[in-house]
Amino acid sequence: RQAGRQTGQQCRSEMEVYSTHAAIQELPDSEIPEQGMAAPCAQQLVLDELLLDGNAPQNLASFVTTYMEPEAEKLILHGARVNMIDMDEYPQSAAIHQRCVNMIGKMWYAKPGDDGKMTGTACVGSSEAIMLAVLAMRARWRKARKAAGLDTNKPNLVFGSNVQCCWHKACMYFDVEAREAEVSEDELYL
Repeated sequence: RQAGRQTGQQCRSEMEVYSTHAAIQELPDSEIPEQGMAAPCAQQLVLDELLLDGNAPQNLASFVTTYMEPEAEKLILHGARVNMIDMDEYPQSAAIHQRCVNMIGKMWYAKPGDDGKMTGTACVGSSEAIMLAVLAMRARWRKARKAAGLDTNKPNLVFGSNVQCCWHKACMYFDVEAREAEVSEDELYL
């Protein structure tokens, strides 16, 4: 028997999962099981669990994209198979990545490097981007303070009380003092 193959009854459709042993087994939570499960069964059981999540198109309270064109979804699925950390293996993906970084950098008035390219990276989401931004800010701040002969132990970040909670987490994780300024309906920005 090959690892990952279900022994015994196979399910071939989403409805058949409920007539197999897969439906009465507990899904693993800490160890990979010795016997696998048929892919359609595993998919349906995970989809059933995800029914308990919120409905993304109705989630207007977060920073996630609630709608995406099918073509964009296909490109994302294709990209899921690419190990972008190895840019030598995927040079065209790396070139597309750099073009996106250049466009976003220009949109935010960033200064390009000596090679004319912007410095940046892709992130899975805004929380990861915030974490990287705070790390970069702290490193740049320390470098400037050290060059000026000033103390480098107490960086701080000022932001409005309306920021995403990840800014607070980043400050806590990276030992940066968070200085929060109150905002109001009349004044939504600093």
